[in-house]
Parts: sequence; C-alpha cells; structure tokens
Amino acid sequence: MRIEVMVKPVLLLVLMTAASLNVDGAPTLPSGMENPLVLRYPELATAPAPSWLTEGTRATYSVIASTPESEYSEKIEWTTGSTGHGLSQVDVVALEDGVAATNTKPYAPYLQGGMRKLVGFGSVVPQGCGDFWASPEVLNGIPEEAGDRMTVQRLPVTVGGEEYQAIRFDYRNEGLEMALVYDLESGLMLYHTMDYTSLGMDAGVVTSSRSTHAIYELKNLRKVNIPWADGSLPSWLEAGQVYYYQGQSQSQIQGAAPVASPLAVKMSMGSVHHRFAEAREDTIYQDQAPYVKTVYGVSQLMGGFIPPEASSLGTGIVDTDPDTGMRVAVIQNDASGIALEMTNQVDFREVVTYDSSGQLLSIYQEYNPDVITSSGFTSVRVVYLQLVG
Repeated sequence: MRIEVMVKPVLLLVLMTAASLNVDGAPTLPSGMENPLVLRYPELATAPAPSWLTEGTRATYSVIASTPESEYSEKIEWTTGSTGHGLSQVDVVALEDGVAATNTKPYAPYLQGGMRKLVGFGSVVPQGCGDFWASPEVLNGIPEEAGDRMTVQRLPVTVGGEEYQAIRFDYRNEGLEMALVYDLESGLMLYHTMDYTSLGMDAGVVTSSRSTHAIYELKNLRKVNIPWADGSLPSWLEAGQVYYYQGQSQSQIQGAAPVASPLAVKMSMGSVHHRFAEAREDTIYQDQAPYVKTVYGVSQLMGGFIPPEASSLGTGIVDTDPDTGMRVAVIQNDASGIALEMTNQVDFREVVTYDSSGQLLSIYQEYNPDVITSSGFTSVRVVYLQLVG
C-alpha cells in the first residue's frame, strides 16, 4: 500500500535548506536565513524600531518555492498557488531593551485546502533590523553601490497592487544569492528571494549540484490582539530548567489497526528576560532528534507558557487569522487550568493546556485527514504529549 503525503515537497525542501544554512545562528528572515544587512551596516543593530512595530505585530508572506524541475518566477504579482506555494508568518512576541523576540511559523496547504503549520523557529533580533523590517532612517541613508557581494539600488516596486519607493539589496556569497527589498518610508520588507546551490563533493571533486529557489512576498501586516499582553513571565521560569513531554503519534487508516509511535519533546530554557525567554526544543521520534531554537513571549498565542494573569480572563475566540484560516480560542479557563484551541476549521486542530501558574501541561494535535493512500483510503493522525516528572 503506497501512502502519499499531501505536503508540497518543494516547499518543504526549501524550508529545510534554509534551516540547515543557519543551524546555530539567529534566523532573522521569514525564510529562516540570517539577514546579512546587520553585518554590512552595523548601525542597524543600535537603531530604534520603526514607530509602527509593536508587540503582537504579525507579518504574513506568500511563499513560492521551486527546484530546477519546476517553474520559478520573481514576478511579484504572481502568488496564485503553483507547486511549492505556502505561507510564512512572523509574530513579534516581545520588545525590550533594544531587541525583539519573534516567532516564525511556515504553513503549507493540505488535502482539503486548509493550511497546516510546519516546524517553526524563534529569534532574538535588534529592534533596528528584524525578520521583516529595518530602520527607515538607516535605510534612507544607505548609498547605492555595485559590488561583488552586495549591490544596492533604489527603485519603484508594486506589491499586492500597492506602489512603493523601495531599496533593494542583492547579496551573493558561496552559492547563495539573496535579494531583500524594503519600503523606504516605513522600513517594512516587501519581498525577499533566495537562490541556493549546494554541491556534492567526493575527494574534492564536484559530483552533483542541486539548486533551490524561493520568493517571500508580503501578503498582510496586522496587529493580533493578545488578551494577556499586559501580563508577566511566570515566576517559576528560570534559565537552565529542562522540561520533558512524553506521548505518542498515532495514525489509523480506514479498515486497518492503528499504528502508534512513541514521541518525546525536551524543552530546555535558555536566557530568561523580562518579557520573553529563549528556549531549545528537541523532538525525539523514530530514532531521530532534530531540534529548533525558539522563544516564548508574553504577547504570544499557543506558546511554551501563558502569563498567569490569563487565569482571570474568560473563554471565547481570541483571534481568527485571515491568511491561514487559523482560529484561536480559550475553550477552558477554571480552577483546573487553561486550555487554548487552534484550528484551521478544515482538517487540523491543536489544543494546549496550562495550569493556573501558566506552565504548559499538554499538547494534543489532530490531523483529519492526514494522508491518502493509492487505494483511496484516508488516515487520521493524532499526536499527544504530556508533561512528565
């Protein structure tokens, strides 16, 4: 029986390539790649944030990805859904002491058309140059130039039917070509392209070459209402703490017995700040243990903690995202704890529960359907993790 996973494979390839280029660095672009502008223009690291940037700001980018076997275009107006079409969404979850904590989640469409989130990451970036913005004061002072690694030019750009006066940076370095385009008035990143070629080597000789391409175009910028944004970090949150979550991933195809695999997540806390905490998440599944660096902020939905002040709030819908279709609601808030539900209202549902102190207790995810077989049968996948120890 052949199983066909309904994720766009080209999009996954590009996302994994971007992540592998920056395993130990701080990803500061919607693609997960490090922004070269801070090194080139260090004044961005100490510049103030644009006036419009606040906690809860969310930027959504359309993603079009391809390999040499599929069509690719840098025509900015074209985002209507070819192979490799998805979204990348960046949330500003905290601002303090000249830095911004951001959380990025990529999304891909599945069988029923609903968006589902893929593995995301978190970053701590200068307020003057973050994942999707740069100080307009600094940008307007950068001269045009043409060089081997960096070319800078000013030009009019049309994105989403809107016209902008923009500044474009083209960066080249060891098989990587990137373009970053910002609105000069606001400092908002309008689009970002990536073209990466990896070489297979054997005894110093090139034996293969593979290219990946992607374009991230601004789709939406909005402010997410976080009911507990005036709250605080839980008092129990300390650097060096490690939390373990154990459970399983269970799949069931019509007419067949369910198949379960053990699953565990190790959550290691890094630096703890006033409005956010840095963390590392190791996922242990089928003899694999990939990890991501992330952040948990006070102004965040479905994060690694929830401010204890949230226990005084009621229940109801908190946010419905117009781009991913994800609806977040508080479905329980009583003496036994707080439960938040996220659903794309089509084929994905996630419930996270916290105790009254804001500690994450459990995660439940349901994918229905998850895959389709060559015989036309569909499967349902359920993931459950619970705090142990």
